[in-house]
Amino acid sequence: MIRAKFTCQQNTLDHKNQTATILFTPVTINPFNEENLTFWQATPAGRIELQVSNPLASAQFSVGNDYYVDFTAA
Repeated sequence: MIRAKFTCQQNTLDHKNQTATILFTPVTINPFNEENLTFWQATPAGRIELQVSNPLASAQFSVGNDYYVDFTAA
C-alpha cells in the first residue's frame, strides 16, 4: 500500500445531472509541518479528479480539508 495526502480544492455540484466534481491536489508545505513536508517531498505535484453521483458520498469532502489516499493493488 502507498499512502498519499491530498487537499480538496473543489467540490462542485452540477445541478442538471446531480453529479459532483471533486478535485484534490497533493498537500503543500504551507502551512508547514513535518508530516506535510514528508508527503510533499514524495508527491510535489499532481491531481485526482472524481465525478461522484452519490450525494452522501460527495458531501463527505470539504474544500480546504486534507485527506489520506491509500493506493492498494487490486
